[in-house]
Amino acid sequence: MPPRKAKLSYKDQRDYELLPKKIEELEAAIIRDEAALSDPALYTRDPAKFASLSDAIAKARSDKEAAEERWLELAELVEG
Repeated sequence: MPPRKAKLSYKDQRDYELLPKKIEELEAAIIRDEAALSDPALYTRDPAKFASLSDAIAKARSDKEAAEERWLELAELVEG
């Protein structure tokens, strides 16, 4: 008898469906902000923007990691 797949709650199902797009958006934001940081003159020209971009990248990486972990948990439930 194969294992029963868990039925996801509405919130879990929505997360399972929407997280891949969110992960893609976070990856795009990281790439965009890293490209902006690669400008060697940015730090001397606009240190506040440099700091802001650095913080945004760190947050996006953290959010992406959390979203990936959540999606993997849900995928395990869906796939049984």
